[in-house]
Amino acid sequence: MATRPAAARRRNAQVRRSEARARIAAATERLLAERPYRELSVEAVMSEAGLSRTVFYRHYDGLPEVVLELFEAVAAELAAELETGEQREILEAAARAFAVHGPLMRAVDQAASHDAVIEGASRTVSDAFTARMAEQLQEGMDEGRVRPGDAYELSRALNLMNQRYLLDTVARDPDFDQERAVAALLAVWEPVTGG
Repeated sequence: MATRPAAARRRNAQVRRSEARARIAAATERLLAERPYRELSVEAVMSEAGLSRTVFYRHYDGLPEVVLELFEAVAAELAAELETGEQREILEAAARAFAVHGPLMRAVDQAASHDAVIEGASRTVSDAFTARMAEQLQEGMDEGRVRPGDAYELSRALNLMNQRYLLDTVARDPDFDQERAVAALLAVWEPVTGG
């Protein structure tokens, strides 16, 4: 009989744990929509979440860890698109991610300059895009549709351009027309890819 109440307490503690993490993550996202990452503080996040500062440190070591957790969820969404998408679909998925998660994407970009773990996570996503688009470029080169060259470096250069452009347009202004952004990116990609 004693194990049932103990098990129930553990389940309740787990629910409270997941609720606290969800509130911290949601508060972080809301605040990032209002201010840059460099102006974010644990105190502000926890005030927004309606929780004490000590609760934060039960769940996270610091703000970079929260940002990383949020970014990993977005990266998982993008990874699914990369598996099956072609050039247009991949660019549309990227534009959508930057529009929906613009403040987070800007925070990742800012945090990557001084946090090695976030930089690594950001680079992993960028490298996945680069590798997938390089495959498509290499196919085009093999078929004679794309001028021969280094498919990986060409893809890398174009993807870095994509990232900067999307950060400056749809991430900064979620009302920016995503189709217009994709059309601009395709206007750069298509002469290169022959598509």
